[in-house]
Amino acid sequence: MNAPTLDKSAPRVREMFSNIAGRYDLLNHLLSANQDKVWRRTAIKILKPRAEERILDLCCGTGDFAAQCLQAEPQCHLTGADFAIPMLQIARQKNPSAIQFTAADALCLPFEDHQFDAVMVAFGVRNFTDTKAGLIEIARVLKPGGRLMMLEFLRPESAFLKWGFGIFFRRILPVIGRIISGHGQAYSYLPASVNGFYSEKEIDALFESCGFVVQHSKSHFAGVATSVLSSRK
Repeated sequence: MNAPTLDKSAPRVREMFSNIAGRYDLLNHLLSANQDKVWRRTAIKILKPRAEERILDLCCGTGDFAAQCLQAEPQCHLTGADFAIPMLQIARQKNPSAIQFTAADALCLPFEDHQFDAVMVAFGVRNFTDTKAGLIEIARVLKPGGRLMMLEFLRPESAFLKWGFGIFFRRILPVIGRIISGHGQAYSYLPASVNGFYSEKEIDALFESCGFVVQHSKSHFAGVATSVLSSRK
């Protein structure tokens, strides 16, 4: 149920994130009051990475999620994948040797079947051109029983969250994003993509239809963001 008027084509999304790469970390921390760091740490605690596991950080952006995972479990083997090259360049600069980064489209991953013990995605599933196709591709590269951790903005259902979402995400966030990044379009896209995405109940049903069993969901910051841990059937 992606919003029909929202252009989520790969070229458009790639260009948008490439344009804001230099200010991406700053704006994430500023707009979330540094809560994005807490959300990622909590998601990793729920995932519970293990020594010697092969873990894929999909839509890795500038590499913060992968770096926090490696900090939690230094003996795991991490790969970061993203299709926005400027994001990957920053990720490599921040993590010069411990993490392997590669350019890849989430809907057509350059990995063998059943290659990873776990896949984690922070704020990327919402941007898939085809959400179901992306989840099926994740299931392909996961080992049977492998874990998927999704940290994402889901469409709010409560009246209070809808009200807060409308004020901050639609009115304040695009203005701040435009001033700091110089690319207001990306920060107008964010609320539109959330509004056209799935609610928590809907995402659980979608996961089940794509070959996953949802094991745990946790809301962050009164439901602004949600971590969903599932396992591949």
